[in-house]
Amino acid sequence: MVAPHITGEVTPLQTGAAPTGSADALKHGHSATLGVGWRSQSESYALLLARVCALVTLCAVPISTAGVNLGSGLVLLFALLSPEAWRACRKIFASPVNVAALTLFAVLGLSIVYSAASHDEAFSFLLKYRKLLMLPVLFVVFYGSDRSKWQVAAIWGLFSALTLSMLLTYTNFFGWTAVGPMHGSDPMTKAWVFKDHISGGLMMAFLGYLAMALATTVRKGIGRWLLYLVAALAMVNVLFVLEGRTGQVVAIAYMVVFVAVQLLKSRRQDRRTRWIATVASVAVCLCLVAYAFTAKHSRLAETGQEIQQFEVYNQNTSMGVRLEFYQRSLALIRERPIFGYGAGSVRPEFEKLAKNSTGGHAAMASNPHNEFFLMGVQLGLLGVALFVWLLVAVGRECRRVDTLAATVVGGYLLAFVLGCFANSLLLNFTEGNLFILLTGILLFGGSSSQGSPDS
Repeated sequence: MVAPHITGEVTPLQTGAAPTGSADALKHGHSATLGVGWRSQSESYALLLARVCALVTLCAVPISTAGVNLGSGLVLLFALLSPEAWRACRKIFASPVNVAALTLFAVLGLSIVYSAASHDEAFSFLLKYRKLLMLPVLFVVFYGSDRSKWQVAAIWGLFSALTLSMLLTYTNFFGWTAVGPMHGSDPMTKAWVFKDHISGGLMMAFLGYLAMALATTVRKGIGRWLLYLVAALAMVNVLFVLEGRTGQVVAIAYMVVFVAVQLLKSRRQDRRTRWIATVASVAVCLCLVAYAFTAKHSRLAETGQEIQQFEVYNQNTSMGVRLEFYQRSLALIRERPIFGYGAGSVRPEFEKLAKNSTGGHAAMASNPHNEFFLMGVQLGLLGVALFVWLLVAVGRECRRVDTLAATVVGGYLLAFVLGCFANSLLLNFTEGNLFILLTGILLFGGSSSQGSPDS
């Protein structure tokens, strides 16, 4: 995995020369409009439409489930109509990310044969991982493209969608609006818009990181300060408005990265400036983290209490049942450590283990709220290894793309890995699709193992 970095000037293209004007667009944070320069004369309109639909689908992830489903279908449709995409198919296995994704999906598919779940349940569970198949589709769609243009459009489009979601979260929270299908009247759901506190919180944390990364690509001035403002508002949002624990942990991790980068940068400054910048950065981050862990209604502060209520009073609490699920998962993995129980097997096996239990110990779910344990129960240690292979392949692929794209993908990869320890993020619709679409568009833009599909 690459170590994400969020400060320092970004060179537009680290591993290739950009066409005229595209480097400036990347440096100054401006994306060109669709039209001249987005499609070469040798490319079909079907390929252009597939790429546009991919970008729109990425931007729809924070906002609309139906939009993502429709957009994904259109990407596939236009890819099938594109002769360039068909020619690029022979290059699919040149990407380790594609190999890892297809292998993981194939093994999940084969596990239906011996799954402890019914055939229909196992197949339905497998379909939740069909997003893995979008990686090779995105590969053939963006193969040989001008990566700078599509990457910039994808990054700024996603930033805009996330910022819109954040602003609506604030207006709902203050009672100025009542927008979104997830919005409710109780204190927890009052701020929700399109997503709940888990998905929304993780995306708000990522928005803070993304804003800081983009701030390094624009000229000094009001644009950069507006991006810093968005970053600050996003961090306040996840820590004190949405208060999803996963997002809060990711936000704290980003703060650690930010402080570490500031310490590295300060080496080039005079001693006084270095000390002021370091102390100020550390103090602000420590204050935010301390408040998040001690505030009266903070979800992080309630973690210990929830575990105690589960262990002492057998109450069904969020963190308590997670620990129960983890214990069950470990027991199941020990029984079948190599190939597991097959796709969709978690619920039937959990039901067997909790047959005579009551209260919180009888809690039931179709996944253990941990992607590593979920793969372990379904596919054994083989599944865990395949999932880790996919994550490592994405991290390694970041090394060959432009600095900004690597920073963005590396930043979400960090959030995704941390989130997978407390949630099944690849299985989840929002987080999983964001991971696949962001990775595919930013890493495969300009894919050339290197060259055109005809080479």
